[in-house]
Formats: sequence, structure tokens, C-alpha cells
Amino acid sequence: MNVWLKRVLFSLVAVLLLAVVGLGIFLLTFNPNAYKSRLESLVFERTARTLTIGGDIGLSLFPRIGLSVSDVSLSERDAQDTFVSIDSARFAVAIWPLLSNRLVVDHVAVTGLKASVVRDAEGRFNFSDLLDAEQAAAASSAPVAAVAAAAAAPSGTGSDLNIDIAGLELKGGRVQYVDQRDGLSTTFDQIEANTGRVTYDQPFDVSLKAVITGNDPVQDAQFQAQALLRLNPGGRGYSAQKINVQLSGRLGNLDQSQATLRGNLAYDGQARLFSADNLELALSGNIVGAHPIQGLKASLTAAQLRLDQRNTAVNIDKLALRAAGQDGGRALDLALDAPALAISPDSAQADPVTGTFKWTGDDTLAVSLGLEGLSGNANEWRFSAASLDGALTQGDRLLHLELTSPLTWNMALRKGSLSAIKGDMGVRDQALPSGSYEFPMIGSVHLDLIQDLLAADLNAVIDGGQAAFKSQTTGLVASQPQTRFSLSTEKFDLNRWLPAPASAPAAGPGGEKQKAEPEPDPGRDQKPAPAAEAPAPQPPAPIDLSFLKGLDIEGDVTIGDLRLRDLQLTDVSARTRIQKGELAVTKLAAALYEGTLSGQFSASAEQAFGLKLALDKVAVAPLIQAAMRRNLLSGRGAAQIDVRAQGATADALQRTLTGRVSVQVRNGAVHGVDASRTLADVAAALGNVLKGRLDALASPFDDRRSTAFSALDARLDLKDGQGTLSKLAVVSDLVRLSEGKPARIDVPGRSLDLVLQAQVAARLPKGLDIALTPLLGTRIPIRITGAWAQPAYEVDWSSIRNPSIQRALKSGLMELLKGRDLIDQALPSLESETRGAAPGASAAPAAGADPVERIGKALKGLLGQ
Repeated sequence: MNVWLKRVLFSLVAVLLLAVVGLGIFLLTFNPNAYKSRLESLVFERTARTLTIGGDIGLSLFPRIGLSVSDVSLSERDAQDTFVSIDSARFAVAIWPLLSNRLVVDHVAVTGLKASVVRDAEGRFNFSDLLDAEQAAAASSAPVAAVAAAAAAPSGTGSDLNIDIAGLELKGGRVQYVDQRDGLSTTFDQIEANTGRVTYDQPFDVSLKAVITGNDPVQDAQFQAQALLRLNPGGRGYSAQKINVQLSGRLGNLDQSQATLRGNLAYDGQARLFSADNLELALSGNIVGAHPIQGLKASLTAAQLRLDQRNTAVNIDKLALRAAGQDGGRALDLALDAPALAISPDSAQADPVTGTFKWTGDDTLAVSLGLEGLSGNANEWRFSAASLDGALTQGDRLLHLELTSPLTWNMALRKGSLSAIKGDMGVRDQALPSGSYEFPMIGSVHLDLIQDLLAADLNAVIDGGQAAFKSQTTGLVASQPQTRFSLSTEKFDLNRWLPAPASAPAAGPGGEKQKAEPEPDPGRDQKPAPAAEAPAPQPPAPIDLSFLKGLDIEGDVTIGDLRLRDLQLTDVSARTRIQKGELAVTKLAAALYEGTLSGQFSASAEQAFGLKLALDKVAVAPLIQAAMRRNLLSGRGAAQIDVRAQGATADALQRTLTGRVSVQVRNGAVHGVDASRTLADVAAALGNVLKGRLDALASPFDDRRSTAFSALDARLDLKDGQGTLSKLAVVSDLVRLSEGKPARIDVPGRSLDLVLQAQVAARLPKGLDIALTPLLGTRIPIRITGAWAQPAYEVDWSSIRNPSIQRALKSGLMELLKGRDLIDQALPSLESETRGAAPGASAAPAAGADPVERIGKALKGLLGQ
């Protein structure tokens, strides 16, 4: 026995010595770099990507399996572009713990990690093929995987593989993300990450820092995050406790931002359960761009959130959303509260959910939402009342809307509805005859996500007439949903909804506001009063039509009787379309004062506008009376308007106004002046001047007078806000009126400089032939200059080619006209002219009056001005 025992022990010692010697020889002769080419070929065969190991591979086998590599990169699939690369990486694995099914990794250090992540237009990432290759490999080796799984399955005496990493350190990382589908480009630079001891299914500390930059959209922000993570890949369980995430800088349209996230998050993949506790999200900064908001402060808090996908259950406790900021000079406030909500397969209940929105400035908009009486279950739930209450205050005017309806939703059918809408819409304003006005409405709204359809059917009583609105919207999940609608109403008075026009301040004879000023005290030293500071001019209100982008809306509008101020249109019909960022009103037609109106209108998101209108056989007198509240002209007329403009403000639109306006009136009359009597008075005044005296010239204006004409034609050409009266022809039995030069109208400056040529007709009526013979064939130029509101009129006597007037000029007409004392005695006062003095009536002289202006006013009366 002893001999055999000695032989066995000797054999074991010999084997052990051979193993040690062999291991030593292997360690001294093994070169891992010899396998680089083989490893690169294997990666290319399986992934069609090129693996490049530029540095040496360092390997140690005892007491730890250590590995270090440098200058490693992996290319894109079937391309030479780099997908991911690292400058260096090193880690070590303890051998003995592996024998007890434990993976103990020493500190892992990675420097210079760089990756380029791309999502294409179809939504696939540039690493999707790697995931697909893993799944394919797993599927092809299913029998082997089953055996391995059985061998690795936990038993009563075995244990799962446990991972234990002493720590992870990442420095100098950089990840560039490009989203071709959403047009986003972001770079995470200067990435630094550190972890504590990473143990399987045990919490460990994680900290992360990065700089976020980008140009599309603009990004420049600092990112920091700390949390206590817990990973259980086998059980598909993940949690993050004590989360503290901070973000500062700019992200897209959010500038000078500060964002923080705190709370606890967890996800159980096997139970398909997501939960959040003590969640706090706070955000502050400025929103820049088309809709800027300054001083934005927003917060979202929730005591508890539970989403159980397996059991179709939702629980919310104390959810609150708050937001406030400044939109220009207006304050914005938003609030949403959901105190408690619980939905399960068997029941559904909730406390009332409320929300408010307020927009305060020159106008105030306030909207409140409410949901009450939840019942049903997770598949089909119902709110007994969903309410909307909105109010818009504009000065003394209040527009309000109130709606209520039951709300239902079916999860399985993915459809719901506001099945019985009841409400009122109205306006309150003391300027209205009754002080307020409102109309009731009823209807329904249905949403079907399977059929991809949103339908609305509303009916109302407006101004005593029936009104109906129907619409269907499809492509709800598309980038541009399509909406088709129809709106019809028997009556609609826009004056009930538009703010009342501002009343003009009282003006004196000079056209300026009359201010009471104290009489100066001669006994006191007069000291100049300090000049009052002029109020800063308000910036022009911008015109923003960017909301037209992304809309696809088309429909028909019909209105039986439409009122706007004093204007009335009947049988109004229009085809409306919003597509490709442009609003177009086509096939516009209406009946207008015994005639017709037709045309088109367009407006684009780039603030480009176009208008084409054609009026035909319109009764001119009621149209002008309704539009201007003055009785100036009568007859049957037509007009053609074709203008275009572009700009973000009303002033910019006026400065770019281009196009043409033409007017034709037949068999009409100019009201307020009798051309025959006016010319007779002018001729008599000229005759008196030749005789050396000035008699009183009666006012040419009288509402009871009129001058008939057979034709009136005018055309105004516009370019960049400047108009040219290229044609004017007024034909009557007594006078002809035509355009002269200059003929300029400044639209943005609201001024004009025109010369009108008045000429006595060749055939004079009986009774005027003797008085007007001296003016026969004479062109009398009347120049109109100044502001639209108060133009100045002047007769250019020196340019009149008439022997009588030339003799009058040589006889001292201008000198006589400059004689203030004689003028004051001869001419009527402004007050008597304003009252429309009867012909031949004498009046008190007006101090400082100019007889040229008097005669000019007589002549300009031919225009009905």
C-alpha cells in the first residue's frame, strides 16, 4: 500500500510540476496581438463592419485576467465611416470567484469614447443591425441556448451568476446624435461618468456630467445627474432612487434655462409596472422664437404615479402642473390639478380634475376646464360632465363661451365622444342696444382612432336664424391632418363680436383737439412751462400667420345676411382653403346693394397678402352711406380691385401695397353741390374782380344740391405704397373733370398731392350761357395737397389759359385778393359755410380768409368734397 501511495503522490507532484511549467511557458510565449487580425475578420464576417485595433493588446492571466486595449474603432455597416471608437480601456477579472459563479471585475477605466448615433428618415438607428444580428444568432442556436439555460437554471443548491464591478470610470467621452427624421443634431461632449461598486440587483451610486451642444436647433447646455441605481437584467427590473438631475443653458427655443428633476423612478419589466414617487420637475428660463415668453417658471409635481400595463391600471395621487411667464406685455398663467385618480379593470373613480389658463394684458383671456364624475372601468370610462368656460375681455366688451357634455372613451375600440354638448356663446357690452347678446348651441364631437377620424356636428341659433357647422378631420397622427368643413348661417352680425370703433376726439375749426388753456396773468412773470414728455410710441402690433404652417383645411361658408358696421351683404358664399402655409378664400360671391360682389383673398405664413374684388351694378349711394356715413355720390357703379402687399405690420403692408383700383359710375350725381350755380357764382366773382370790387361768395355746399353726371371713370395705380391717379374722367352737361399732374397719393404717409382739371362744357345750358361764356373751354386746375383727413385746396390762377382771368390778373387780381380788410368785408365766414348758407345770403367776414381759397372751395365743390 505504501508503495502505491508513494507512486500516486509522485505522479500528482509530477503532473502539477508539468502544469506549472506548461503555464509558465504559455505565459512567456503567448502573444494576444497575434489574434487581432483573426478577431477583425470575425467581426467583419458577422456584422459587415470593420474593427480596427491600432494599439497593442495587453493581457494578464493570474491572479486576475486583465485586458487593456488602445486605439480601437468600429466602422458603420458596409462603410468606412467610424461608428464608435475608444482611445483606451482596461479592466481585470478575478479567476477564483468565477469558480463560485461570481464575476468580480476590478475598476474599469475607459477614456476617449466617441460614438456617432444616427436615425434615418425611416426611424432606424445605425446600430439596429447589431441588435438584429444578436437576435438572429440567438435564434439559430436555440437548442444550444436551451441546454445552456437548463444548465444555468437555479436549483436548490446552485446560484445565479453574480456581477461585481469595483467601479466604472469614463473620461473624455463624446456622442454625436443626428436625427434625420426630426431634423435634430445634438452632441454630448466632455462626458464624465463614475459609479460606485456595481453589484447585481444591489443599489449603487452613479454620477454623470456632459456638455450638450448643437446648431440644429441651437444647443449649449451643461448637464449633471446623480442617482442611486439598481439593475436586475435577469428579472428585467430597474430603478433610480434619489434622482437629482440639473440642466442649465440653452436647448432650442429655451434659453437661459434652469431645469431640475428629483424623485424616484422604477420599472419592473416582468410585471410591466412603471412607478414614480415624490416626483418634482422644475423649469425656468426664456422661450425665444416666433412666440417668445420671458421669465417662464414651470413645475410638475406628483406624490405617486403608477402605470400597470399588465393589469391595465392607473393610479395618480396629487398631480399638479403650474406655469407662468410674460408674453410681451401680457402675463400667462397655467394650472392643472388631478388630486386622485384610480382606474382598474373593475372600476374607475377620480376626484374632480381642474385646469385653468389666463392671459392678462390689454385684453384678458381666461379659460377653465373641468372633469367630474368618473365611472366605468379601465376599458370603458365615462365622465358625467366635461366643462369648458372661457372669457375674453376687450376693454368694456366681454366675449364668453360655456360648454358642458358627458365624455366617454373606449380603450378597446379606441374611440370616444362628447355626445351631448350644450352651451352658450355671447357678448356683453354696454355699447350694444340690449347690453348683451348670446346664442345657444348644441351638438356632438366624436373621435375614432381606428378609423383615424375626428367629426364635429354643431348647431346654433344666431341673430334669430339657424346656423350649422360640420367638420371631419382625418390623418390625425400624420404631420398634416386634413380637415373638411361646412358652415352655414341665415344671419350673422359681426358688429356684435367686434370691438366698437373708437370715437374721434372733438376737433375745432382747425381740425385739432380743443384744449382749455388758462388766460395769461399780466401781473405775473411768465415763465415757460416745462415741456411735457411725449409718450413713447407704441410699437406696431405684429402680424403673425405662422400658425398656417402644417394646416390642411378646406370648406365652404354660406351666410344669408352678413352685417359689418353699417355694411350689409346678402347671399354670401366662399370657398376657404388652408394648405402649404397659405390661406385662400376662393369663389367669394355676395349680393351687394342691388349689385354683385365677387373675388378672392389670400394670406400666407410669410405675411404675403392678396385681394381681388369685382363689384358690378352696385347702387353707389347706399354703399357709400354705409361705408362712410356720408351722402356723397349716387348712381350705378362697378369697381375692380387687385392689390398685393407683404409685411409683418400694418405699416409694412401699406409700404408694399402694389396693384390697381378702378371705378366706373354711370348716370349718377355728386351730392352737396350744384355745379351750375357754383360756376355762375365763380364767374360773377371774376367779373366783379375785373370791375374792381369783391362781393360775397355764397358757400357752394348744401345737402339739398346735386350735380348730375353721365359717367365717372377713375383708376389708381399703386406701387410700394405710392399711388398714381392715372385716369379720372367725370362727364356732365356742364363740366368735365380730368386728372392733371402731379397725381400722387401716399398710402403709408396718408397724404396726397393731386391736380384736377375742371373744364366748362362746350354747350352751355340756357340761363348760364352769358355768365359762363368767359370760362368756356377754360381748364381750371385745382391742386389738393396735405393729409387725407384735412387736405388743402388751391386754384392755380396763373396757369389758367383764359383771357378774362389773365386780364383780371393784369388788373391787379392778386393784389386785390391780398387786401385783408376788403376780403374780410366781402367773403362769408367759416361758420356760415359750415352751416351751408343759402345762396346769396350775406355773412360776417372771416378774419384772415383768402379769396383764392374761397373760389377754390367753390370749384372743389364740383367734386362733392
